[in-house]
Amino acid sequence: MAKKCVVSLFIVFLALGLGCKSNTAPDKASLKGTWRATKAEFTSLANPATKADVVALGGTVTLVLNDSTAVLTVTKSGESARVYNASWSSSIDMLTLTWTSGSSGQSQFDFVLNGDHLSMEGGHLSFDFTAGNFEEAVLALEFVRQ
Repeated sequence: MAKKCVVSLFIVFLALGLGCKSNTAPDKASLKGTWRATKAEFTSLANPATKADVVALGGTVTLVLNDSTAVLTVTKSGESARVYNASWSSSIDMLTLTWTSGSSGQSQFDFVLNGDHLSMEGGHLSFDFTAGNFEEAVLALEFVRQ
C-alpha cells in the first residue's frame, strides 16, 4: 500500500512539473535571427469578427531580431511591403517591441519559443482591413526560424 502511494505521489508531482512554465526567460541569443511567419492573423479591435491572415491570403511577414533592434515587414499579396522598425526586449513570456518607425508606442506579445518555432500573440498594431483605412488590430503570429 505504501509503495502504491509513493508511486502515485511521484506521478502527481511529475505531472505538475511538466505542466508548469519555466521561470527563466529564454536567452536573448535564442530569439535573435530571421523569422518567417506561417500565420499572421490580424483581428480588428473594433470588430473582432473582422480578421485577416496575411500569410493565408498569399502575403508574407518576416521578423528580424538583432541585438537590440527589430524589423517587422508585412507584405500583403499584390502590395508594397510595410516596414516597422523597433527596439525590443523580452522577459519570461513577454516580448515587447517599441516602435521607432512605421508605428508608434509599444506592442507587447505573449510568446512561446520552442526550438525553431516562435509563437507571438496579443500585440496591437494598425492594419489596413479595407484599402486606405488603417485601424487598430490584435496580432497573432506563428514563425519558423530561417
